[in-house]
Amino acid sequence: MKKIANLKYIFLLLIIDFIFLSYGISTLSISKYEASIYYGDFSLLKILAHFGTFLFGQNDFGLRFTSLFFHFLSCILLYILALKYTKTKTDALFSLLLFILLPGTIASALLVNEASFVLFLSLVILCAYEYGKKYLFYVCLILSLFVDSSFNILFLTFFFFALYKKNSFLTLVSIVLFAFNLAFYGFETGGKPSGHFLDTLGIFAACFSPLVFIYFFYVIYRLAFKKDKNLLWFLMSVTFIFCLVLSLRQRLFLEDFLPFCVICTPLLIKTLMASYRVRLPKFRLKYKIFIECAVIFLTICYLAIVANKALYAFISNPQRHFAYNYHLAKELSIELKKQGVNAVRVAPTLQERLKFYGIDDSVNFYLRRINDKTLLQNDKKTIKISLGKHEILYQVLSYEKKL
Repeated sequence: MKKIANLKYIFLLLIIDFIFLSYGISTLSISKYEASIYYGDFSLLKILAHFGTFLFGQNDFGLRFTSLFFHFLSCILLYILALKYTKTKTDALFSLLLFILLPGTIASALLVNEASFVLFLSLVILCAYEYGKKYLFYVCLILSLFVDSSFNILFLTFFFFALYKKNSFLTLVSIVLFAFNLAFYGFETGGKPSGHFLDTLGIFAACFSPLVFIYFFYVIYRLAFKKDKNLLWFLMSVTFIFCLVLSLRQRLFLEDFLPFCVICTPLLIKTLMASYRVRLPKFRLKYKIFIECAVIFLTICYLAIVANKALYAFISNPQRHFAYNYHLAKELSIELKKQGVNAVRVAPTLQERLKFYGIDDSVNFYLRRINDKTLLQNDKKTIKISLGKHEILYQVLSYEKKL
């Protein structure tokens, strides 16, 4: 009965997550980066994006479908992995809840980037190792070499973990894969060193939320002095140290290391609940306060990311919105079509974005942004885009009259 009840909670959690993420997708437009993937050179991301639009049509849900799909597969694998680490199935469920609420996880589910697939394949590899599926483990580990350069962190993790466990074969495989990864994808060392240490700490805090990030660092430090160290501790430590060292000379990209951070939620929950349970009820107050504050803060962050358009009401300059690059294009295409405009020339980066929504390039008409209402021409089509309290104005003008 407990097993069935637990499965019901997992199913309910995933359904709620799907509803919120689907709403989040409905508010987004294709970004410049995503358009360059969709219309760019051959790549795994391009194949996945086109597969989604083939199934659901050329819209935002289709574009992000594979990211969403791998997100839910990752949720299931995360729970399976958590069962190996946590003391109870309830703790494993808490690990899943924390994983879902992390801002980094939400970003991987909503955006078109490598993070969703890297996260999924990493969890397959970790689960295969923890459950003793050696053939699957080595096949997936080798396969990951051809997926993305960010797997060098995973290879490095298994190298140090294998040394710790005195597993000579895994040590050899890991270091060979790490070397091949550097050979295939390269490693940028040129130019002047530029410190991005604080930026990297900020990205970690954004990925986890500040409270969880502090606890993430605490778990790394605390378990470093324990005799028995598990695979997730090595993954946390190697990822964190590798990123900090690398940030001393270059800027890091979130999708390169985000998957290897959010995977570690089972170890965070295991450590937290062990500290909580070992104390008498009257000494658990500070843990209860920490847990409640973390959950409240994570929930607010989750809702703020999913319903991010509401934040325009509190921002004086719409371009300072953290998701501004994922807005405007869809809204603009809808308003253009309402005015009977199916082809217009805009800036090249916006042109690709509008193309996704069926607005073609034009040699006869162009779109001009109007910053001053007094410059509006009454005889021209005016396009109004609302982002919260902000109104953005455009007019469709003709090249002929300009000449």
